[in-house]
Amino acid sequence: MNRNGLLAGAGLGALLMFMADPERGARRRALVRDKTVRSARVGGRALTATAADLANRTRGAAANAWGSIRRESVDDERLIERVRAALGHVCSHPRAIAVEAIDGEVTLRGDVLASEADAVVAATRSIRGVGEIVVELDKHATRDGVPSLQGMGRFEEPSLDMLQRRWASATRALVGMAAVAAAAFSVLAYARRAA
Repeated sequence: MNRNGLLAGAGLGALLMFMADPERGARRRALVRDKTVRSARVGGRALTATAADLANRTRGAAANAWGSIRRESVDDERLIERVRAALGHVCSHPRAIAVEAIDGEVTLRGDVLASEADAVVAATRSIRGVGEIVVELDKHATRDGVPSLQGMGRFEEPSLDMLQRRWASATRALVGMAAVAAAAFSVLAYARRAA
């Protein structure tokens, strides 16, 4: 006799008995129905969020690719905002740095930790629309005695989603698909070895 078939039949019988119980079966069926409806609702919202996230990331990647091919003239206000956004990713005290832009020439003034100065200049240089960079930064080895560098400061979350505490929905979906693919591959490899 097939042991797997026997175990599957016993499990199915126990499940049917559990759900069809005349005393508590109606409550159990209602709980299963409610959980199924809620799961479908939550899954639908997650699917919508994942699709929107993937669409936004695709549009962003396309815009970056198009921007690297096509040279555009960027107005000074937009250039300043781009630089300020980049500084938040590489500098613990981005508000200590004043940013000015005139016709693509960006001037950086203010206080910065010496360990972050090269990253600040490199991040500024990598921004589309930046022509020349004038560096007038006061580099400090420590925060001690520099009012604008007081406090712990903060860095933005790492740009790689895998290193963040909360993953974006697209990252969760891709990791989930990779996990399912790895599990399927393991099952197929086990089945081949068993045969």
